[in-house]
Amino acid sequence: MKHDLKNTSYQKLLGDISFLLERARNQAYKAVDNIRVQTYWQIGERIAREDLHNKSRAIYSKRIIRKLSKDLGFGRVILYRILQFYNVYPIVSAVPRQLSWTHLVELLAINNPTERQFYEVLAAQNMWSSRQLREKIIEGVYFKKGKGSLFEKQVFLVPKEPAAVFKNIYNFEFLNLSGAHSEKSLERKLLSNIEKLLFEFGTDFALAGRQKKIVIDQQVHNIDLVFYHRGIPCVVLVELKIGRFRSEYVGQINKYLNYYRENKKYPWEKDPIGLIVCRNKGKEEAHYALGNITNHIFVAEYRTKLPSAGDILKKLKELNS
Repeated sequence: MKHDLKNTSYQKLLGDISFLLERARNQAYKAVDNIRVQTYWQIGERIAREDLHNKSRAIYSKRIIRKLSKDLGFGRVILYRILQFYNVYPIVSAVPRQLSWTHLVELLAINNPTERQFYEVLAAQNMWSSRQLREKIIEGVYFKKGKGSLFEKQVFLVPKEPAAVFKNIYNFEFLNLSGAHSEKSLERKLLSNIEKLLFEFGTDFALAGRQKKIVIDQQVHNIDLVFYHRGIPCVVLVELKIGRFRSEYVGQINKYLNYYRENKKYPWEKDPIGLIVCRNKGKEEAHYALGNITNHIFVAEYRTKLPSAGDILKKLKELNS
């Protein structure tokens, strides 16, 4: 019997697989781009530090960038842009975490720091693509709103959208964990490096507790970590898992969120958010497990070891080719 590959069943199969492939590509790109931004900042800082030792800085910069371009196989334009990136954002924590390198390239073209920050905030909060950001800049939204207006002064205090706050992958390389580790050792290491953990999570996070006990039907439950996010504002409940994501984790943290919303939430706060951080979240399990959940629950992976410098350089060259 000859099968008709144009039927509805096949078209649905094709659509589902195309969706999974596209999502995987997007996740991989975000992970690589996050490494790219961090690496570019470090490269810019290193070049700038070298410049400080030379009196003829402008001449030296041109010479060193020309030489680096040849030896590394990088274009001079991208190296100049990397140096400009560091000069504009000399404090790495000031780099908007939700924005990609292509977003930052658009922002670097803006000389006015206030105007630049205006677009930074709106791009992150509205999850604009780099193309949308470019269009808003060309449109002159900053000037239409009125320079020095009340809107401009208040825009930085607009509550943040949860989707713009949480990352898909968290870098826990600073923990120096061995390949095999327990959830307790992971939690203990994170708490002993709380400053680095908060830096990785974001500047608006504050630690509110660990192993927080709640009682439901006379059963004691312990929540691994409790954070507070000032920009949303809300409580964030975090569950740490050392293995692969499992669908029952959603039911567990959903129960905690409902308890907090009904018993711990202040009137001015938004509903609590759940974050499950695991070693591997898979490609489909989290997607289907979170379907139709009314509470905000995010699933992220953690990394205890980043790619080598050689692997990163190879990826960066591919992105810039």
